[in-house]
Amino acid sequence: MNYMLAKVGAHGIAGDLLKWINDWTKGRRQRVVLNGENSEWIKVTSSVVQGSVLGPVLFLMYINCLDIAVRAHDDQILVSKFADDSKIGRAIRHPKDTESLQQAIENLTKWCDKWGMEIHPEKSLVIHFGQNNQNADYKIGHTRVAAVECARDLGVYINNSCSSSEHVSYIAKKAHRVLSQLRRATTLRDSTFAKLYQVYVRPLMEASAPAWNPTKREDVNTLEKVQRRALRMVTSLGAATYEEKLSILGMQSLEDRRRRGDQIQCHKIVSGSGEVKPENYFSFVQDRHSANTRQHEENHIVIEKCHKNVRKNFFSNRVVKEWNELPQEVKNAQTTNMFKNRYDEHLKENRL
Repeated sequence: MNYMLAKVGAHGIAGDLLKWINDWTKGRRQRVVLNGENSEWIKVTSSVVQGSVLGPVLFLMYINCLDIAVRAHDDQILVSKFADDSKIGRAIRHPKDTESLQQAIENLTKWCDKWGMEIHPEKSLVIHFGQNNQNADYKIGHTRVAAVECARDLGVYINNSCSSSEHVSYIAKKAHRVLSQLRRATTLRDSTFAKLYQVYVRPLMEASAPAWNPTKREDVNTLEKVQRRALRMVTSLGAATYEEKLSILGMQSLEDRRRRGDQIQCHKIVSGSGEVKPENYFSFVQDRHSANTRQHEENHIVIEKCHKNVRKNFFSNRVVKEWNELPQEVKNAQTTNMFKNRYDEHLKENRL
């Protein structure tokens, strides 16, 4: 706990508030409850109290300087932190880059030793991206970090080819299982069942969709089959086609919903409603020339020239064509909700 209190003090917290946090950490105990069974109480001697309100804030203070230590020798090292899940990486173009990445791992190990934390080599993985990658070995201490082709990161399966097929296969199987459970647990087969599907099944197939949006038609159909199956269970719709069922229930295909989600995210970035800088994702016509053209007037996004399909289907490229084709009144919506409404109206008018 002394390590954590030192971190809290380094962030400018002092006086009675620091004393209060110090008292809050003393005499704490915790246990695990699973299926009504309780483990024995144990003392919390380090880290933060699990499930507490202060816990996440204190933990963020604790690891706030981690990236500074890791990148101390090389500012090209990439560091990504999300709660207690941290990733480091580097573009490898030369053997010295491999040595730099290994040094970053050693810096991370030293930081953990200094601040009373521990890295489990068995829980650490390395993925090599790119055809020209040297696939070098990396070590944590004396233990070699296992190299894998695919790993789960924040709920999304990432492989070294950047294909979304494995993730699509996983979430489709999971969605089918939950859909089967709903069918066994309910007797209603009217629009109520469709609502249950939208609440319990569809979110499984849409979580983090902008990051893994499928590009293969096979993967698109794999996900769509789940929704087709769900609508077949709504027997009150009779023998209507899939498209007719969607229209009756006021639903969209999963592919259309992903496309809509892409455009909503694009609007958030372009309008500056989020914390992401537009120039980090897009290049605009007005930044390139001042010629009096329609593209300049509407400030279209410039489509990046790509040699690889992976880059071509990346978020910042796949959204450009549809975004540029949207009417200005849709793109200039002042709020996200206003954009959603105008976008839906635009699609409705085009279909009619």
